[in-house]
Amino acid sequence: MRSSTILLSILLAASLAYGRSLASIRKDAFTIGVKSDTAAEYDFISEITKKMKFSRFRLVSFENANAGERLLLSGKIDVIIAKINYAPHLESKFLVSLPYAQTEITLALPASNQEIWTLNDLSGKTLAFLPQEVSSEQIRNLLPNAKLIAARTLNEALDLLQRGEAKAIIANRKTLETEASTLRTLPNKLAENNTVALFAPGSKALRDAFNKAIESEARPITPPLATLPRGELSSDNKQRILQLLDELKKEIEILQRELK
Repeated sequence: MRSSTILLSILLAASLAYGRSLASIRKDAFTIGVKSDTAAEYDFISEITKKMKFSRFRLVSFENANAGERLLLSGKIDVIIAKINYAPHLESKFLVSLPYAQTEITLALPASNQEIWTLNDLSGKTLAFLPQEVSSEQIRNLLPNAKLIAARTLNEALDLLQRGEAKAIIANRKTLETEASTLRTLPNKLAENNTVALFAPGSKALRDAFNKAIESEARPITPPLATLPRGELSSDNKQRILQLLDELKKEIEILQRELK
């Protein structure tokens, strides 16, 4: 009797790990796991739900990655959409979607700072970072000798900067640009995060439907210009670049005349 109960439990767990069918989700709701300390991407979730032809969605919050994993693998949610950055180890546990967003990670410091201009200048310095946007492992790969302080918010990181407890802040470029009047950013990005969704191992049909929906998004994910192979630019983009270069040339000529 006991062995039969154990076998039934194993079979039930295995079936849940394979997730619900698209038809069953359409009859009920697309159940999405989101982190309780991260702002849910409501606009994206609403849009992707419509594109996948689901009538409605339901959000289930979890506190940490382990809790989210348990919900997903136990079949209590269909997907995790929680601003998760792609990492190779995710492939061993989950089905991973195509990236649906990209964020550029960079470094900012007080505009008045005239000592730091390159990554080499940061060796041994103390840096504040936002762990919800960039991991300490990513930073240490680039700056192994830096001392790191995790800040919960940008304001907390700015306070560390103001008190002199940190020399710079590492975060999403868009986040840092909100303080553009007081900060300057290094021109080159430190890293680029690809945001992905996670599915249970057997939910291939659901993952594929998600991928198809994001591929049809009006906001396609394209690599930075510097990474595009030669000849991949469209004729419209080439024309726009030539136009910008022409405008820049005229501005330089005007400035040269004013300086004479």
